[in-house]
Amino acid sequence: MTAAPAVEPHPAVAKTLSLMADNDLEAALACLLPALEQAPDEPSLLVLRSELHRRQREPEDGIACCDRALLTAARPAIVQFELAECHLAMSALTAAVNALNVAVTLEPRLADAWYRLGETLLRQDHYEEALTALLACVDVTPNEPLRAKAQFHIGQCHFALNRIELARDAFQASLNGSASADALTGLGHAYLRLDQDTRAITAYEEALHSLENPSNILLLNLGCAYQHAGNYAGAREVFQKVITRSPSDHHARWYLCQLDLLECRWEQGWANYSARFAAGASPFRPMPFRRWNGRPSPEDTLLVLADEGLGDEIMFASCTPDLSSRMGHVILECDPRLGRLFQRSFPQVEVIATQRRNQADWLSGCRTPQWQIPSGDLPSFFRNRDEDFPRHSGFLKADPERVTAWTERLDRSIGAGLKVGLSWRGGTDRTRIRARTIQPETWGPILNVPDVHFVNLQYGNYSPELTQLEQLHGVRIHDFPEAHVDYDETAALVCSLDLVITVCTAVAHLSGAIGKEVWVLTPHAPGWRYTAGRNSMPWYPSSRIFRQPAPGDWAQTCRELALALKALTN
Repeated sequence: MTAAPAVEPHPAVAKTLSLMADNDLEAALACLLPALEQAPDEPSLLVLRSELHRRQREPEDGIACCDRALLTAARPAIVQFELAECHLAMSALTAAVNALNVAVTLEPRLADAWYRLGETLLRQDHYEEALTALLACVDVTPNEPLRAKAQFHIGQCHFALNRIELARDAFQASLNGSASADALTGLGHAYLRLDQDTRAITAYEEALHSLENPSNILLLNLGCAYQHAGNYAGAREVFQKVITRSPSDHHARWYLCQLDLLECRWEQGWANYSARFAAGASPFRPMPFRRWNGRPSPEDTLLVLADEGLGDEIMFASCTPDLSSRMGHVILECDPRLGRLFQRSFPQVEVIATQRRNQADWLSGCRTPQWQIPSGDLPSFFRNRDEDFPRHSGFLKADPERVTAWTERLDRSIGAGLKVGLSWRGGTDRTRIRARTIQPETWGPILNVPDVHFVNLQYGNYSPELTQLEQLHGVRIHDFPEAHVDYDETAALVCSLDLVITVCTAVAHLSGAIGKEVWVLTPHAPGWRYTAGRNSMPWYPSSRIFRQPAPGDWAQTCRELALALKALTN
């Protein structure tokens, strides 16, 4: 970006600028040097000499020219801008920010300086400060291409700050000014995070059409959008394309792995499941023990590390009985909320509840393991075919005394009738919370089934939604907050119910693992744990899946479940 010349520029400036615009640097220098010999302290000439130094990869000499120009410059803001460009050429970001701050202080309407300041702050991950600068650029510039570039970076800032709707609006504003593959890609990312998959696909495909060599990131996000929209064949084709051109791309292998598991291609899926570590989907925790190879070692001790989310810990724990038959001793790490439940359920192993520290000091007092394995890698040894999934009646065991206490309490406080647990929200902003959550107004057909008493199993900050559900549908949802503090207590409450109805969340895993009948409402294209077309989750024989017939259509799914619930009460 060429700096504007100072007031009353030297006659040689216009010709030099023209040659520089044509990238004829040698001719530009030949034009500029005689003028500099005649006027060695002319600021406008010194600024141009600095830019030529910078473009010839001599930014230190450019800084020297700027220092001289500042002594007499009529517009020192322009010199500070060029000084910042020299610092940027040297990757001295802090020095560049300092110079740009001086420039915009001296001339608050210097749009290019505001833009470069915002762009540089964004590179430093100073998102709020970058937003301030970029918004100032948009306010003062009449230049539509510059405004479009600033809006694109505004979208990046909002996206990094998890303000996805604002990011979407900024990317769209950038496209209104000047269509670009970057802005289309950013818009696709925003729509993907908002679970507006069809719009994400449109944006990504438009970006692809304008690029000769699209990045792997763009292709993989397009594949994810295809998968979320239920186009599994399209997603597979994209993931395979990336792997073919970049065999070591761990993200591509991770996405393909999840698609394989979604479609119950168990052996192929588990073969790539370890890619989650290199892809950043799960933190790798190196321990000073050999990785277990699946072979029986009846004299050895194996450490099983807790892996991924709470529901995953429960799901993978189903492999514990298989594991115990192969090893002499097993140490099973788990989330503290699962400690008592796992200890009771797996008396044959040593359960340790920890906070997943990387150091091995939490193993003090235990047998020294010869082997280690993350729990998510266990299915690759034990769940490679449909018939490998056991038909169990519950592999987790709730405290029988607490189950009795909850049963008696519910009988006293609720009375006779079907007692049904309810959970309506699953996931986070980064794990498709919008696709996995059913809004309060949609629950009407289920909540209005007669002769059913509902019990809250939703955790987290649920009170506003619980109140809204009760007020909208004129029903009471019995709430026992003390049952959500510890999963052992939650398990006892679930055991005292007749049925659990839930979206895709850890409650589904807990209910299925203790053998309770659980009906799971899944998006049209759910996460791999819920499969692409099965009527139940292979991990939990007591589960039953109610799927969206189309993306976003919870109404029909809820009506279908309500009919099944009414039949159950009859």
